[in-house]
Amino acid sequence: MCAQIRQPADNRHDVASIALRYERAVHAFFLRRVRDRAEADDLTQDVFASLARRSDGDAIENIEGYVFQVATNLLRDRSRRRTVRPDIQGEGFADPLGRLIDEISPEREMIGKDSYSRFLRILEALPERPRMVFILNRFEEMTGREIAAFLGLSQRQIEKDISRVLAALREELP
Repeated sequence: MCAQIRQPADNRHDVASIALRYERAVHAFFLRRVRDRAEADDLTQDVFASLARRSDGDAIENIEGYVFQVATNLLRDRSRRRTVRPDIQGEGFADPLGRLIDEISPEREMIGKDSYSRFLRILEALPERPRMVFILNRFEEMTGREIAAFLGLSQRQIEKDISRVLAALREELP
């Protein structure tokens, strides 16, 4: 198949038509080689993104050959990266030596539940305004200025309330 196509940087229609025409074949090409559907999807998308970035405007004489050459180059790059950086996802954890992984034991689970219960009790024991300010700040991710405007208080008062809550939590929680 020999197709001639001009690819100016501002014309995405040509890339879209090429993608429609070759997407399934390129995806199958990758799937046979990487045997991971998600990775094949990503690599396929990378082929057509590369084609879209091609901005020199020169005609491509053999579009099919060009598309599969880009695909082959992406596989080579992937292989090179894997020799430099090991695939830690295949290991099942972030640290290949397993040093940073803590098992969640029943004891740790109980400690966590106990700490959470104490945290809730401390919050419930606080006066309503400091509790609300703390919740808006830490859980709703509102800034001091936003909370001050929302509650009709000064920003300094909001800062004091948050400081008091944090001090109470530090005192009561280990």
